[in-house]
Amino acid sequence: MKKKTKKKTLSLKMSACLCVVLMLISSFLIYYFSLDSRVKVSAATGNYYYTDQQVLDIAKVNSASRYWLTPKFLIENRLKADPLIESVSVKKKNDSILIDIQEKTVIGYYVKDGKNYMLTNKGESILLDEKYLKNIIHFPLLSDFNDEQLERIWKEFEKYETLLTREVVEKIAEIVPYSTSYDQNMLKITMQDGNMVYTSIPDLMMMSHYKDMLSQLKGQSVCLVLDAQNSSINKLDCTYLNMSLEEREAKRKEEEARKKEEAQAQKRAEEEAKKQQEQEESGQQEDPESSSQEQEEPISEEDPENEVEEQVDTEEDWILMPDSGYLYSQSLNLYQDPATGSYYIWDESQGFILTE
Repeated sequence: MKKKTKKKTLSLKMSACLCVVLMLISSFLIYYFSLDSRVKVSAATGNYYYTDQQVLDIAKVNSASRYWLTPKFLIENRLKADPLIESVSVKKKNDSILIDIQEKTVIGYYVKDGKNYMLTNKGESILLDEKYLKNIIHFPLLSDFNDEQLERIWKEFEKYETLLTREVVEKIAEIVPYSTSYDQNMLKITMQDGNMVYTSIPDLMMMSHYKDMLSQLKGQSVCLVLDAQNSSINKLDCTYLNMSLEEREAKRKEEEARKKEEAQAQKRAEEEAKKQQEQEESGQQEDPESSSQEQEEPISEEDPENEVEEQVDTEEDWILMPDSGYLYSQSLNLYQDPATGSYYIWDESQGFILTE
């Protein structure tokens, strides 16, 4: 009799447990397939490289996600596993999931062994997933650099991270090495707008002023040479940078002759106008001999040395020559050493000659 009672009690307990389990399963299924269980709003903020949808895809959050079955820690762990994401904050409220992320700052990407790698301003190389290749529009291609050069570049970006921001980086299309006679480690920077910037690695911080430079640029194919040591930005014709020393010298002489001819023509025209005005005021015709003498006077040339001395301080076309480090004036055909203030002329056979 006691055995039958025990069996009956166990059977009742089993039935009760089974009912509870069935009720829980039923409740779960009802909740799972109910529209009220789904996330109503999901949003991402703080993202710069990733789109909102890419952030939600990484977090595996969408309109089909169940609000109570998607815990915060799970979302955070998924996002933190992405090498480009530095920090994550997730908030859940009223059937909404709000994700705020902080991404690492990418200064460019380079190709190695057929794969694309993003380089951050902390020196971290991150393999770029093929499904995110469209994101490279936000940073430039770093081409033909060795590991040592890349290290020097990212350290400069880290040093001036408040100046060399993502907005500055996004304006750059490509950075490649550029060698000159006085600096073998310069950079040639191609901007998204087509302009060229030449600078050394320590002068990279001056790229933060690029927006201000644009107001001074005129014409097409403009090149800028940045010089942080002298706090100067020099504008050059891009074709000039690709010329040899002989071609540059020929161009300078041609430009000098043209300007000299223009100056003489202008001077003669001014003298003629002045003479005509004097004749009109006096109402008298000048003697042919006197007229001939006055006509010859404006043609006479002044002493070249005195003329140069007078113009040195007035000419404003001094530009920095990347190949020599000297300033050059096309109108004077003179070089100036910024460090000493000395003036030089160029001779094809002797090189730079100090002027007296």
